[in-house]
Amino acid sequence: MDAVLVTGGAGYVGSHAVRRLLEDHRRVVVLDDLSTGHREVVTLFERVYGPEQFCFEHVNLLDSRALVSVFERRNFCGIIDFAARTLVGESQDEPYRYFENNVIAFQNLLDVGKGVSIVKSSTAAIYGEPRAEHIPLKENYQQNWITDGGFEKSQLMPAVVDFETLLGWYKKHIAFKLSEEDIALLKIPTNVYGVTKMMDERMLLYAEREAGGRYVVLRYFNAAGADPSRLIGEDHDPETHLIPIVLQVALGQREKMTVFGDDYATPDGTAVRDYISVVELADAHIKSLDMLLAGGRSATYNLGRGQGVSVREILEAAREVTGHEIPEAIGPRRSGDPATLIADASRIQRDMGWAARETLHEILESAWHWHRLHPCGYRVVQEERFNPFWNRWVNVAAHRADRPWRGETQSMEGSDDMDMVYDPECYLCPGNTRTSGDVNPDYKDVWTFENDFPTLVLDAYQTQAQLGPYLSRTSRGVCEVVVYTPNHAQRLSTLSLDAFVQVIDAWAEIYDRLGKVPEIVYPLIFENSGTVMGNSQPHPHGQVYAYCEIPDLMVKPQLAMFESHREKTGRCFVCDANRVEVGDGRRILIDRPHVLAYVPFAAQFPYDVIIVPKAHAASLLDLDGEERRDLAAGLRDVLGGLDGLFAAPYHYTLALMQAPTDGVDRGYHMQIYITSLLRGPGLRKHVVGADIFGNLINPSDPDMTAEEIRWAMRKVEKG
Repeated sequence: MDAVLVTGGAGYVGSHAVRRLLEDHRRVVVLDDLSTGHREVVTLFERVYGPEQFCFEHVNLLDSRALVSVFERRNFCGIIDFAARTLVGESQDEPYRYFENNVIAFQNLLDVGKGVSIVKSSTAAIYGEPRAEHIPLKENYQQNWITDGGFEKSQLMPAVVDFETLLGWYKKHIAFKLSEEDIALLKIPTNVYGVTKMMDERMLLYAEREAGGRYVVLRYFNAAGADPSRLIGEDHDPETHLIPIVLQVALGQREKMTVFGDDYATPDGTAVRDYISVVELADAHIKSLDMLLAGGRSATYNLGRGQGVSVREILEAAREVTGHEIPEAIGPRRSGDPATLIADASRIQRDMGWAARETLHEILESAWHWHRLHPCGYRVVQEERFNPFWNRWVNVAAHRADRPWRGETQSMEGSDDMDMVYDPECYLCPGNTRTSGDVNPDYKDVWTFENDFPTLVLDAYQTQAQLGPYLSRTSRGVCEVVVYTPNHAQRLSTLSLDAFVQVIDAWAEIYDRLGKVPEIVYPLIFENSGTVMGNSQPHPHGQVYAYCEIPDLMVKPQLAMFESHREKTGRCFVCDANRVEVGDGRRILIDRPHVLAYVPFAAQFPYDVIIVPKAHAASLLDLDGEERRDLAAGLRDVLGGLDGLFAAPYHYTLALMQAPTDGVDRGYHMQIYITSLLRGPGLRKHVVGADIFGNLINPSDPDMTAEEIRWAMRKVEKG
């Protein structure tokens, strides 16, 4: 399948279009010089979607040799072009930079992509300063204006160069000749940016006549908002767009909002614009590409809601959405800014069924959510996060995942006997003899037996000694092995749902049985799967360590943290954490009727996952049959997604964190915790240095990790 080329795909609007394409399981190549785009966006797409679906070319369109190389190495079914400089004020001060990046660069793209269908991201700035009777603007506004006489001279506001200079640059560098109609159209925009985009539109017309490549031009007004995933959003440096600036004031990052001009010929004196959701804008680009690929004809469309909103109305709506005052001050008009721009988008609705449906409040809410969660945008922030499940701080340093690695890689291949239903050499297969001399029974489902090499023994000779500051005592308890199935080739993730429920029921029985032993205070049920996690037996099984003392490493600190939270708030910590994670949404993996799974906010290792019953359950014994079945389904989906993410059986440790069985009611809320020493396919997270003597370092962004796992789960579900 040929890929879609998206130029400027690491920028604001481009990244949203790329994500929509990738979510549709299309192959995408992003070409971006990252001058205004974000490497972090590229990294996100590379990690989540993988090289078979996403590729990045770090190329500037002005580098014609590099551009030719891209087209020689790849085949494209279509192009969506977002690459451009877009700041009105900057275009007035640096006109040649805009001509070079917006016009010469686009000529290079047209030259190398001859015959390939292209969707061109344009702008409402080409409409200049329209008269009130022409609002909302139709696509043929300029042609009608020319028919009515047009302008004798350009409407370009004062800039470093005049219109004739811009025209001279075009004639010098661009092969396509301009007609009198073209020149008349170029006189309409009031700023250099608008002139360069109008030049691009006319070049498309001539390119189609010359090489046959069809096109769609999309003229849009003010894009705003953010993707529902909250992983990508708006981040410019410097920030000049109204809504992000307003929200930065709400966040306390700016002292006040400056309103540029309150003397326009508008109802409240401030400029009026047509705001559109960036997600809906991305959808319009993809619909346009699909129309071309289906044989549709070239066309030009407006995109917008058809409703104008003034700067003051934006401020009032933002105050309502954020709950902040947002102080304002009045400043002078910006050069080249028209008073009113509102789109008539009825043509694209008629032709393609596209319409902007998000309200201004919905757009602001998505933007506010993004900016609250990403107050520094995409910038790397060295951050410490507190993990209350472990009662410790974690250094989140996602940028370290990109550091050069010359160490060994970890094989993700399973053992040679993974496809064998029965292995005569297996320690756990039915009928085989173990080291102890015992013969395994011909079990048909879950089978439990006492560990042949126990760490804990209940009836051991009891000793206790002290040598100065050193203490010792007998390791007392019970160790058992839980074999999930007689099928040697299975894993938890590949069990049928009924078989998985049997495992859940067996775990509950073990917890209940051992918890009733007077000496036992904590039955810990866990599984080590894969050689990375120290598993020496590939046959699907878990273990039980039933302690006579509450374990120190995770259980005791967690109990203390949960108790402290309950004393301060009167609420369950896990229930509160669940509410926060659902409200945030970025790290949620599954949200089933009875079960929630998410990557924790302060994950200690890259692929930590917590699975919790929504009901306040101290242990599996508190879950009914329906809840246990839902837990089995959720756990199986997560493990299957992790298998899919690594394209191999996942190596992990899984632990059931349940209430102690000492009879004390602590209001505990059980969790299943999954972790791994893997930080990527073939890459092991080595616990050394600062991880041992300082704080653990997680070289992965938990938000990005969750998106990786979600995508893998969707692919597995789709088959």
